Amino acid sequence: MSVLLALALQVAAQPTRPQRQVSKADLNAMADACHAPRSWLVLRGREVVFRGSPNADFAKIECVLKKVSAVVPMNKNGFIGNAQASEEK
Repeated sequence: MSVLLALALQVAAQPTRPQRQVSKADLNAMADACHAPRSWLVLRGREVVFRGSPNADFAKIECVLKKVSAVVPMNKNGFIGNAQASEEK
C-alpha cells in the first residue's frame, strides 16, 4: 500500500504541462490538412469554435475535430446540432 501512496504522490508532484496557445495559423493548417473550409474554425479569445456546414461531409468534420482535439484540451465541449454558434458571449 505504501508503494501506491508513494507513486501517487510522485505523480501528483509532477509539474503540469503548460497549455499550448493555438493560433489562427494553426487552425488554418488543420482545416487545410482535412480539405475543409478555413471558416469552420474560429479563434475567439482562448476558445476554438467549430462551425461546420450542415451539409458537410462527415469525414471532413471528423478529421477537423481529431486535429483540434490533438492540440486543444477538449474538457469543455458543446455541440448544438446544426445550429450556428452566436457571436456574443
